Amino acid sequence: MITRLARFFTCGCFVGLMCACTNIECPLDNLVSVTIGMYDAENGKSFILKDSLTVLSSPKDTILLNRAQGISSFSVPLRHIGEVDTFLLYFSDISQSATDTLFIKKTNHPHFESVDCPATFFHTLHKVEWTSHALSEYPLTIDSVVLSRSKVDYEDIENVKIYFRSTTFTK
Repeated sequence: MITRLARFFTCGCFVGLMCACTNIECPLDNLVSVTIGMYDAENGKSFILKDSLTVLSSPKDTILLNRAQGISSFSVPLRHIGEVDTFLLYFSDISQSATDTLFIKKTNHPHFESVDCPATFFHTLHKVEWTSHALSEYPLTIDSVVLSRSKVDYEDIENVKIYFRSTTFTK
């Protein structure tokens, strides 16, 4: 009798645990970031940044990308509040530095997967504006910016193209 009872509780607990456990379908990569590609303004080709690039969010000056080199694109997260995100692009080498500013106007959309998953916001980009420094200050500056994909979600697809003017591009 005791062994039968023990088997019943063991099987009952096992079946109960199987029914209580669920397979949570949260995305593994749930970071929503805007992907920015870098291009040569003269020929439209992608280029690899040789000097250092640091990207900060403004107004809090949080470092989002620190002294990146050898990159042709980068991703930065967007805030889930506010209609405009401001990014400071700080270029530097051993002897010079300069800062350009990127303003991304957007709409935020709450995205719901499951109550077991973290909160997420997707974004729709509407407009991108920028400021540029003089080439005499630093030999690389923003020439123009193009919005290439307005939807920002889990996909790692280029959203913004920055075209740079430079005195040092190698052809």
